[in-house]
Amino acid sequence: MKSWMNWILLLVIVHMIAMHSLIFELGSRWEAEKPQTGNTSRNNNQPSCLKVSDFYSVHLTTYFLAASGDGEVDPHDKAKRYMQVCDRIPGTGKVIFTVDLMEQDAREMPVGLSLSRYDSDGRLVPVKELAPGLYPRGVLTLDLVIAERGKYILKAAFGDAKSKDDIIEMPVFAGL
Repeated sequence: MKSWMNWILLLVIVHMIAMHSLIFELGSRWEAEKPQTGNTSRNNNQPSCLKVSDFYSVHLTTYFLAASGDGEVDPHDKAKRYMQVCDRIPGTGKVIFTVDLMEQDAREMPVGLSLSRYDSDGRLVPVKELAPGLYPRGVLTLDLVIAERGKYILKAAFGDAKSKDDIIEMPVFAGL
């Protein structure tokens, strides 16, 4: 009888752990997929923009400066005007994608970064690419002007990117 009760107790504990993990995963996904606007710095309790594969993780921060025709601005003043967002860009304009490599071993292998846009037929059209290289400090940046509203995909490719687990795909929405 005691052996039977131990098995039931073990099953209940395993079930509770599985449910806790599921709830945690769903909560994390919900937080990561919530639309983000305004200043989403890590210090003001806004959701993180952590993106993961089975082997790697990165933190995405996007800096956005809306398109305008106000001429030249002092670089120091211009930097203050950038809005910090995650993967929801409010419109068209200058964008700087900053990807922080979270694992130390990822900093010791080539990592590439590319941005593509979905066209009206749903095909990916390359926009800009950062060739694979070593980033011992763990920070990659890709800056460009996004001239069209739409859905984009930012990809971080680790090593030879032979499998899907070696690529982190980050959907990016501009002006949507």
